[in-house]
Amino acid sequence: MNKKIINGALLGLLVVAAPACSFVSCKDYDDDFAAIRKEIAADKADLVTVKNDLNGQITTLKGQLDAANKKAAEIEAKLADYAKKSDLDPYAKKTDLDATNATVQAQATQLQNALANIATLETKVKGLEEAKAQLQTLIDGKVDKKEFNDKVADILSKIQAAQGDVKALEKACNEKAENLVKADKALSDRIDAQKSVIDAFETRLHAVETKNFLSAEQIAALQKVAVLEKGVADNAKGVADNAKNIADNTTKLVNLQQALDQVKADLADVKTKLADRPTKAEVEQMIKDQVDPIKEQIVKINERLNFLEYNLLVGLELIPDSYYRGIEAIESNQFSYNKWNVNKVVNGVVEYKQAPSQAGGAPVLTSRYAEAVYHLNPAGAKIDTAAANFTYLPIDRAYRGTNSAAVIKVKKATVENGLLKLVLDIQGATKDIDANKMVTTAALQYKAPGATPRIITSAYDAIYTNQFSKLEIFDLDKNQVAGVDKGHETSGWDINNEGDSLAIAKMIRTNGVQKDGTTIAMDQNAAEAVSRLTKNGFHYEYRLVKTAANDKSYEAFTLDSKTGLIKANYDAKKPFVNVGKTATVRVTLVHGTEDVATLGFFTVHISQKDAVITDFTNKNELKFTCSNNENAADAYSAKVEDLAKVIKDKASLEANEWEFVKNNAGELTQFTFSNQVAAAAPANKVLGQVKLSADGKNLVWDNIKKSQVASLKAGETVATYVKVQKKGDASVRFYVQLNYNPATEQAAPVATFAGKRISNDWFKNNIRTDEQELRMHFYIEPNNTQFNRFDKFMYSINESYLNGTVKIAPLTGYSQAVLSSVHSGWRFVMPKEDVVPGTDGKMYKLTVNNTGSELYANGKKIAQITNDQVGTIELLNNPTTQVLLNNAGHKELNKLQTLTARVGYVTTVCAQGEEKVVKTNGDTEFDVKFLRPLDLNFEGAVEFTDANIGTTTQSLAFANIANFIDWRDRNAAAILANDHVTLENLYGVSAIYVANESEWTTDLNGSNISNTKLVQTFGDRGLHMNGGTAVVLPPSALVPGYAAYDVNHLPSFTYTTQQKAFKDYHVRVPVKVAYSWGAFDAHITVTIKGTLNNDTNNTRRK
Repeated sequence: MNKKIINGALLGLLVVAAPACSFVSCKDYDDDFAAIRKEIAADKADLVTVKNDLNGQITTLKGQLDAANKKAAEIEAKLADYAKKSDLDPYAKKTDLDATNATVQAQATQLQNALANIATLETKVKGLEEAKAQLQTLIDGKVDKKEFNDKVADILSKIQAAQGDVKALEKACNEKAENLVKADKALSDRIDAQKSVIDAFETRLHAVETKNFLSAEQIAALQKVAVLEKGVADNAKGVADNAKNIADNTTKLVNLQQALDQVKADLADVKTKLADRPTKAEVEQMIKDQVDPIKEQIVKINERLNFLEYNLLVGLELIPDSYYRGIEAIESNQFSYNKWNVNKVVNGVVEYKQAPSQAGGAPVLTSRYAEAVYHLNPAGAKIDTAAANFTYLPIDRAYRGTNSAAVIKVKKATVENGLLKLVLDIQGATKDIDANKMVTTAALQYKAPGATPRIITSAYDAIYTNQFSKLEIFDLDKNQVAGVDKGHETSGWDINNEGDSLAIAKMIRTNGVQKDGTTIAMDQNAAEAVSRLTKNGFHYEYRLVKTAANDKSYEAFTLDSKTGLIKANYDAKKPFVNVGKTATVRVTLVHGTEDVATLGFFTVHISQKDAVITDFTNKNELKFTCSNNENAADAYSAKVEDLAKVIKDKASLEANEWEFVKNNAGELTQFTFSNQVAAAAPANKVLGQVKLSADGKNLVWDNIKKSQVASLKAGETVATYVKVQKKGDASVRFYVQLNYNPATEQAAPVATFAGKRISNDWFKNNIRTDEQELRMHFYIEPNNTQFNRFDKFMYSINESYLNGTVKIAPLTGYSQAVLSSVHSGWRFVMPKEDVVPGTDGKMYKLTVNNTGSELYANGKKIAQITNDQVGTIELLNNPTTQVLLNNAGHKELNKLQTLTARVGYVTTVCAQGEEKVVKTNGDTEFDVKFLRPLDLNFEGAVEFTDANIGTTTQSLAFANIANFIDWRDRNAAAILANDHVTLENLYGVSAIYVANESEWTTDLNGSNISNTKLVQTFGDRGLHMNGGTAVVLPPSALVPGYAAYDVNHLPSFTYTTQQKAFKDYHVRVPVKVAYSWGAFDAHITVTIKGTLNNDTNNTRRK
């Protein structure tokens, strides 16, 4: 309410001229304000009196209800088991019921008095509203001092206090009515309980009347009836006495008849007394007669209280939808337009015969439409929304209010969520400050229906009219005003040919010029369901236009005339038949049923997404090639006439109406295609060349390079696309998919090895027993008749094959680039055992270089093939080769013993860098073993016998070591006899290293000879070494724990007898033999023999 008063004050200030003080004195208002304050104070006192009176009446009613509850409790106690007439008499007498009725009547009278007080209070509230109206009149006259604001605040606080008292009174009435309803319900419940007890009592009496009195049990039942008159308090005792009497009389059968007679007499008395009781129907009627009037009064009271609680509308407050010069206002809209004469619609299509024309003369003015929304106070107030209950009181305000020329009618009213929504029709002009120097204001008045209606009036708010003219259809997509005739359409919209649609309504709106000359939008778009236009009776219509007598472009479209949804007609069998077609659409803004207020013409064009219209598949074999620049397949051709037939069927284009898209070189441009979007293929996505044949009849796809399909396999597909388009309209375009899907892939060549072995040169492989192997040894120079030294390993594999057989059968069926690049030769291939041990205790990884010409151990080259055509293999003499070559003797040919390489006859195609190894059939791979040249075994060379006198000495010499042999199994004597050179000179033996005595091992006492140290375990056993000529060696040649001796001046072993008759045992002395290819490990085994037989007779020594 404060807000309304201030708004009113602002409105008054706006329209009241400054000189007003000269006509009305500000002092004149003081008396008026004092009178208002006095009246409000009196009203407040009356409200307090009414409130106190109501509180007293509520207290009285509470006491009366408590008394009624006490009486009801007594009735329930009496009727707990059964009831007698004498028990019911105090409560069933008419005088008592009349008294109860009188009490209820008195309560109803009190409530009526309270309601009368409420009516009086309403009158006082109305008086307050009139005081408010007087205050409004004062405000309209003059508002220019601070004192006025203070007085307004004082009045408002008193009005709010009065409203608070009204709410308190309503609450008290509600509570009082609620208590009365509860009392009524409790009384009804007690009466219902009384009826139930009476019914039970009558049932028991009936049972007594129907007894035949033939047994002791029946007599007991009748005696119980006889004592009913003693009262509820004596009932239990009477039952006990009867039980005792029955027990006593069982032995006195002679008195049975007397007892029966007495019972019959008592029964007659009971029947007589029961006749005086009211019947069930009589009791129900008594209840109905006394209670129903009370219930009716309670219903009326509830209805009145409900009215007070829910329907007491006390205020209406406008929620402004606009502001007029800063004042809360209701805006009404009026439209002005000149009608358009347009071509008629025939069979759903506009027959365009002449340009639309606009009528002259005075424009059409629509009615003034407005809407107003008000807050209800309270928000839950229930009001009758019939339009007749609402009235607007308009005033045109200048210095003083005068009746307005505008008549405001409520057409429709609705209430939702505490808001009153009104649809208004304003007849007559509203005032404009600029033009009329005044403004139209109006207050909403609500008059509740009924005999004594309450009238609620809102504050006055400004009402003004915003008039719109020069209506135009506006293209939101192109951001321009639509043309109003054919040939001046805005640039068209595109829709897809595949049945896609376009909502034209969302692409346009209507603009208009408002009162101040600015152009604004009349709606967000034509699809907006509620807008200024729709509220004022406008709607849009959409029509396809037949622009000429033979025009059929519209047939490609379907258009909903009401919603503006346009679709391209689509035929799945001819999906592209409508692509490129354009139709004209007319949009009209219609007022009412047929007045065209404005219009616009547009074009809609059927475009398409990039689409594949057909495809061709190249199944040519994927060739084996050497270079990525070679062609991967033979040329492929497709007939252009086949393509032309597809285009005619699906797009209705003749062969002379379309063309291929080509690049500057005359080739067909290639495209990529993804998610219905085509793009010119980058260089790395181009697949060969696509051209037209010289006669133009064939599409030729050739020069697909191997690099472009490097990962393609048979059955897989790669694709490229070429484009055809309509001549003169590049937007109509289709793509032809060219697939390369090789049915087969040309296998790599397979060679066949023709070599035939000379069987004498080959040995069975001890590791892979299904293979044969070559064994390489020192190279023997054939022309050297006087041998000096065997200083190298070298061998040509071809020497182990028949002449002219080391080759492959010729290859055919491949490109010249492949056939001209065939090369076959001997190569190292990866050994089967590629991690091998050396004499230094390390393991070595064997590898082969890329060309197979070199063999490596831990990255160090140890062998090479110097001529792959004859297979010349050479073992290189270096430290790595030596530790591997000397790992095993020439007869140790098992796994991880003799150094073994693997060699194969390998065929390749293609130039170096692109070389490809092809499969070669035949026995092309085998092991090559490099035999150690020299072995030395001292087993059995030295022997001593114990119990000889003193010390025995035995010298070592090559001449008496029979097991020193070479790879040919020749000992030193045989070498000298046959090779005419000493063994040490032939193989370059430079020294023999003998281990120190601390490193000697033994099998004495059953020990393990490989690791049991003799001296460390058993002490000095008399075996020693001395003499010999030591060799002076550079530090790098020294071996820790060993002493080096000249091969021709070796030391001697001496043995001192131990005076023991023991069994034989052995001592192993480690040695190393150094020669031209490194050093290898050996040992001397010394045997110590015993002198006694190990017999069981214990033969004594002689």
